[in-house]
Amino acid sequence: MQGKIPVDAETSELIAKLIARIVHDFNNPLAAILGFADLLRNPSLPQEKRERYVSRVYEQALKLSQLVETMAWFSTIPAPQVESFDLVRAVSDVFALREGGFQAAGISLEKRVPGGAVRVTGDRAVTARILNALLNNVEQTFRENPCQIRRAVLECGVDDGSPFVEVADSGAGVSPDDDQAIFEPFFSTRKSGGLGLGLTVARSLARRQGGDVVLRRPEKPEPAGAHFRLTLPAEQG
Repeated sequence: MQGKIPVDAETSELIAKLIARIVHDFNNPLAAILGFADLLRNPSLPQEKRERYVSRVYEQALKLSQLVETMAWFSTIPAPQVESFDLVRAVSDVFALREGGFQAAGISLEKRVPGGAVRVTGDRAVTARILNALLNNVEQTFRENPCQIRRAVLECGVDDGSPFVEVADSGAGVSPDDDQAIFEPFFSTRKSGGLGLGLTVARSLARRQGGDVVLRRPEKPEPAGAHFRLTLPAEQG
């Protein structure tokens, strides 16, 4: 079974918000770069100020780079192709690609999958993007909190007939006040001021396939940090 999933209202609204935000966020860094660049043209500018202004130009240019990267990411997302595939194999492929990077960052990444196949309906490539977005979220969590125990789990299985993949970490978790806000566009708790789109995009892509991404709060979480679960429709027949 294979076919395209049309762009839904939620995705269209997200793209519209993204465009509006990018236009706004482009203008501010660009104005700052032009302003500081003009100040740097002064040959009598003290060295201390010159270094400070150069640093500010770099910071603002980095923001623009992140915005361009986000636009490029959106522009390469094709319409999901509905097909049947093995979720265990998809998870194993993502794990193989990310394990080395996690090790290099000092993060232990554990894979938990059943012995047999877990057949689902959706888009395998888009599913991989969702899992990578959730794993990126883990990396960013530990990057900002280097003193925490650095452990993550990528688990695949079936819960009450519903196939799932869960990405969990040993970080500080999510405040109950932010349970829903973390999925809103441009909401971010990052000290570094991230764009706040990773979880929004992950949930939108999952829902376009008939699934979802939710934040779970197990009674005895293991590991004891945030638990994000991707669900997809089980293969029928």
